[in-house]
Amino acid sequence: MPRRNPYPNAPAQSLPLRKHNLYAILACVQATISPIEVEQDGLSADLFAFIVYLHKNCNADLFEAVGALELTLTQIKLLHHLEDQGRELTLKEAGELVHVSLPAASRTVEDLVRRGFVERREDADDRRMKRVGLTDAGRSVIRRLNAARLSGLAQFAESLNAVERDRLAGALSILLERADVAACRPEGLTP
Repeated sequence: MPRRNPYPNAPAQSLPLRKHNLYAILACVQATISPIEVEQDGLSADLFAFIVYLHKNCNADLFEAVGALELTLTQIKLLHHLEDQGRELTLKEAGELVHVSLPAASRTVEDLVRRGFVERREDADDRRMKRVGLTDAGRSVIRRLNAARLSGLAQFAESLNAVERDRLAGALSILLERADVAACRPEGLTP
């Protein structure tokens, strides 16, 4: 059925705007993206492209190391969390950090204990609770994975020309002024 014109006497080109139409127009205007948001979206897209490039082209050594160690991503994440925490974690805390159930955390930890990468012990105050800590062998695994990551990035840095290298170093030096970023520098390479 054709829609009936609510203003039959008005010419088609001069239909009056109704209140809800004005609200719709206002909503469209307000939804317009500001130049700052466009810049941030562009920066995010550029950063994404750079990180994807690095992942695709600089991780061969890392993937080889992960394959040789036969570690799952969950196990790698747990080892890194244990290192970052600098203390023993309860099994529950460990599971929450890597987003797995308590039984899955227990299986993950059991495999890492069997391989000597972590230690598990009963809590001194509550024997029902288990605590998990990183061993020297676990720290060695993290160093090996970080060295593999660094190797790929070193190869990328070598492929840069002098101008690219200087510009990248300048941008990174600004970001490395942030303590949370600087804290991620590899061991022994802090300026």
